[in-house]
Amino acid sequence: MGIAEKIAGAKKSNWLTEGLTEAEIKSAINLAKISARIERCRLDMGMTQQEFADYLGVTQGMVSKWEGREYNFTIKTLNEICEKVKLDLNISLDRPSTVLNYEIIKWDSEKEKKRKLKKNAFKILTSDEEAIA
Repeated sequence: MGIAEKIAGAKKSNWLTEGLTEAEIKSAINLAKISARIERCRLDMGMTQQEFADYLGVTQGMVSKWEGREYNFTIKTLNEICEKVKLDLNISLDRPSTVLNYEIIKWDSEKEKKRKLKKNAFKILTSDEEAIA
């Protein structure tokens, strides 16, 4: 059995997030995204952590913490980093969109063909009427 089959047949589990609140899970995900983006910028600039630290005016240890996926950034720190590496910081506090009632619509190709035939027949009739007038 290959790895794809093993993954496909794996039992779903929540052991990783068990005991964590929704806020804690979201925080971990967001911190990981921020850290990964900062690291990606550093790598795109072709810098080591030390060079990046010198460029930003911080220690190499601080860059390591930022890239460690767990550093709890302040808005001020994020704005300072973004200013130096030419990124926009966008923070959204939108309410989640929830769809309570929705209808699933299936495409009916036969019905669509009939609709088009009727529409074309009307156009032909209209053209004939113009010719008569």
